[in-house]
Order: sequence, then C-alpha cells, then structure tokens
Amino acid sequence: MSRHDSAALKPSTPAWPPKASGVPLVGALPGLLLERFDFLEAARQRLGDVFTLNLGFTDAIILCHPRHAQRVLVDEASKYRKGGHIWESIRTFLGNGLPVSEGEFWKRQRRMIQPAFHHQRLVALTGKMGEVIDESLAGWEQAARMGAPFNIDEGVSRMTMNVMVRAMFGSGLEAADAERVGHELAYIIDYMLWGMMLQGLPDWVPVPGRARYREAIRFVDAVVSRIIERGRRSPEDESLLSLLLHAVDTESGDRMTPAQLRDEVVSLFVAGYDTTAVGLAWAFHLLTRHPESFRRMRTEVDAVLGERVPGFAELRQLTYTRNVLQESLRLYSPAYWVPRASAEEDAFDGYRIPAGRMVLVFTHLIHHHPDIWEEPRRFDPDRFTPERSEGRHKQAWMPFGAGQRLCIGKEFSLMEGQLILARVAQRYEVSAVAGREAQVHIGTSLRAKEGVWVHLKAREPGAAPSRG
Repeated sequence: MSRHDSAALKPSTPAWPPKASGVPLVGALPGLLLERFDFLEAARQRLGDVFTLNLGFTDAIILCHPRHAQRVLVDEASKYRKGGHIWESIRTFLGNGLPVSEGEFWKRQRRMIQPAFHHQRLVALTGKMGEVIDESLAGWEQAARMGAPFNIDEGVSRMTMNVMVRAMFGSGLEAADAERVGHELAYIIDYMLWGMMLQGLPDWVPVPGRARYREAIRFVDAVVSRIIERGRRSPEDESLLSLLLHAVDTESGDRMTPAQLRDEVVSLFVAGYDTTAVGLAWAFHLLTRHPESFRRMRTEVDAVLGERVPGFAELRQLTYTRNVLQESLRLYSPAYWVPRASAEEDAFDGYRIPAGRMVLVFTHLIHHHPDIWEEPRRFDPDRFTPERSEGRHKQAWMPFGAGQRLCIGKEFSLMEGQLILARVAQRYEVSAVAGREAQVHIGTSLRAKEGVWVHLKAREPGAAPSRG
C-alpha cells in the first residue's frame, strides 16, 4: 500500500513518521521562528504529508492533507481529544467554553448556544452590523484627508470589536474600556503560544509575562462581568448575551451557571473579534497587492448596492466579494492549525500514531497543498466559483475547523467580513504603502507583524451608481 493511500493502516504498523530537522533542546523552533511557514512547506515537500515536528516542549505529528482532517475531525473524531499543553494553556483563559469543552457538556452547551446563530438571527443582525461599521469608518476620515499611511490592521480590529460588542452585548463599551480590552486581548492571545511551552512548570517558577497575562485576564473578566450584570437588568434586549442569559437546555431544563456563562461569553467574544479582524487585515493586504482584484470587487459592490448599506439578501449577490474573503482565509488562515491529542493508537499513510500523542492538523499546509490547489501561493479569488470548486475535497478549505466542532460563528464571521469589505470599497480607494510589506507573525493566531499599512483615498461623491 502506498503511504499516500487515504485509508489508515492497522494500528500495529511499525513505521514512525519522519522527523523534520531541528537542534537539541529546542527542536524545530529556530527554523519556525526564522523561516516561518517556508520551513514547514519545505518539510512537507521533503518528508511527505505526515511528519514529526519537535517543538521543544513536545513532539507533534503534523498532518498536511484534507483526508487527514477528514479522519481526525470528522470520521474518527472520538479518537482525538482536546488534551495536552496546548489546550491546557488555552483553558487558562477560555475556561470550559465551547471551543475547548468536550463530551456531553459540550453537546449541552452547543444545544443552548446554537439558536443564537440561526439564520433568522443573522438576518436581524445585518442592520446593526452595518450601523456599527459606518460609525467605525468615520474614524478613518482623518487618515484619508491627510493621505498619511494608515494601519488598517488596527482599524479593522477596532471595527470588529465594536461589531462584536454591539451584537453580543446590545450596546457599546466605553471608549477607554474598548481600547484597553483590545490591548489586553492582543497580549492574552499572543501569550497563549508561549504559555503552551511553559504550561508544565509549577506556579512558583518565575515565568516572564505570566503575571502580566493573569492581570490581563482579570481586567477582561471584570469588563465581561459588568456587561453580563447589565444584561441581566435588560431582559428584553435582543443581543446574543440576552439569548444566553435566558437559554434553557431542551433535554435537561438547566440554565448556565455564572461561571459557564462567563466562559461562553469570553469564548464567543474572542472568536468573533480576533479571527475576523485578522482575516480582514490580510484581505486588505492582498487587495492592495492585487489592485485589479480590488477594482473588480468594487465594480461588483457598485453594481449591486450603489451607495446603499447592504442587507442580508444583497450579501448573497456579492459573490466575488465573498470569494475574496475565502481566498484570503485560505492564504492566511488566522487559525493555522487544529491541535488534538490521540486517545488511542491509530495510523496514517503507513505511519503509526501512538495513543497520547499531539496531532496537529495543519490548516496552513492543507490550504497550500500543491496537489489540491494550483499555484497555491497565488491570490486567485475565482478558485471559489462553483465551477472551480466542484469535486474539491470538503476539508481542502477549513479556516473554521471541520465536523461537529465547526466554529459556531462561521456564517456570522463571513457575513461581517463581506459587510466590511463592501462598505470600505464603497467609500475608499485603498492602496499599498511602498516599503511597508506586511510580514507574518506566528502567534496563537496568524497576525501581521507590525500591522498592514495602506493609503486611503475617499471616493468622489456619486462615484458609485445610485440604486434608489
């Protein structure tokens, strides 16, 4: 049997996945830090779709093909758990929220939260999202008038935070709180990767940044606690928080405890804010490097909307705009890996995977696999037309995960991303800043190191055709 066959071999298969190059004590970490994804793509090309990576604190099995994602996250998901240092580090912030919980508890929480993301709820949220986006865009006017370089990474981060706060909590945060929450969340999310490597150390061992991390969590918790309490006093509010406060499990009749509610609110807030902001920053980076794609997107937006704010139904007509977002998430997926721990012995492509091993379904490598994607590093939104998508493996594109653990907020995030791209295209010409090429920063999510810098130029009044 070829090692590229899709079916797993018997668990007694003796072969062990080949190991990527590394150095004593810290393994492949220097290569990752210096070469980033080039290091991993070279390892995949040299070693195949299954290989071992020494991360210093542990060895991880790297899986690079959609068929592996299908097995780990869908077909045999019960064999792969959210255990090990990675998930222990994430739980220090998210507690037992939906992204990290498992088993019957996860099923109960999912049942209670799912109605908040039903189709009709998303339709109702479209108008509120549009209002918040327009309010946030007002803060971009000065940069457009002055012609000064503008960090659109920070711009969309503030915008997505405002959208998430209004959608989840029903009202905005005080400006000072919102600013600090953004800074604290950025620190928390970046620290988690460092925390994964140091998770096994006892509390008495001094760890750089640990005290700062805990202080950041305390601040975010205090803000969330105030907002939840405010939500309890507004029973008629239509926010996501109100739905969670009044959610009752259909099978047990239980409601969430205060601790469970805190974990779910924080988890939804972080997922809805950070992932969307990171993905949009990279989308604008790509559009400024491919101005013909920006012009095509703007032409579509003008034809469908004119100068009007898009509604939910009109988003479905912005097909190229959605394709731009999907292609950006392929090239720069914020969640660039999906970690699991093998609960029992298994095998992939002729290689044995013992129980208790860390397994990383590497989204970035799947999204850049040359057997799946022609010229995988090229920005080509038309990859996602129905004609070119036909026959593609279901897990070839998986920025929101896969299987029953598919991110509950996937459609919310894509809808928000389309709205923001459309409103920016209606208002501005966006171009690259010479000498300020965005660089990848591999943290807990795939941020742009030092931001994404652009020039904004306001479009002439009436440049977009009116549609009534």
